[in-house]
Amino acid sequence: MKPKLVMPGDQLSTSEELLPGDGTFEENGIIRATRLGTYVIDEKHRTAEVKPITSIPVVLKKGDIVIARVTNAKEKMIIAEVKHVAGNNRSISSDTDATIYVKEIAQGFIKEASTEYKPEDYIRAKVIQVKPSLQLETKERGFGAIKALCSKCRHSLVKKSHGLECEYCGNKEYRRIADDYGTLDFQRL
Repeated sequence: MKPKLVMPGDQLSTSEELLPGDGTFEENGIIRATRLGTYVIDEKHRTAEVKPITSIPVVLKKGDIVIARVTNAKEKMIIAEVKHVAGNNRSISSDTDATIYVKEIAQGFIKEASTEYKPEDYIRAKVIQVKPSLQLETKERGFGAIKALCSKCRHSLVKKSHGLECEYCGNKEYRRIADDYGTLDFQRL
């Protein structure tokens, strides 16, 4: 079948033939397009879909891997702002304020969340809940701080054998870090 360009509201099929899929909706037994794009039929799932011709903003979903900036570190939770979804170059269209409860930071017991991350740290995390509030976790391997700043002078902390150290003032600090801390290429995110 030759790709067919459709407009929002265009009739694509009937609900007797196919199910509504991504980019479509059903109205009175008729499947219609919700966006400008290319009409395709998913034969496996028997759904009518409209693939957008322009990229669409990212909507966060459970399981997404994200980069977030810590905005506040409290005793029982970390508050962060999601900045980027891994593998996607578009802006995020939904709420980006997220929390990481102390029990979601690591596999073992952690007394205070504020000992693991500090404000202005950049962390890699996994989305575990989107509604009613955005929640993240860093329990799994590969998640944690990917960039941290010195609490005293605000210069970048460097990974050393004994932990993190500021090469500017010599301050030593602890963070729960990702495996690739300090080697992440921010230009390729």
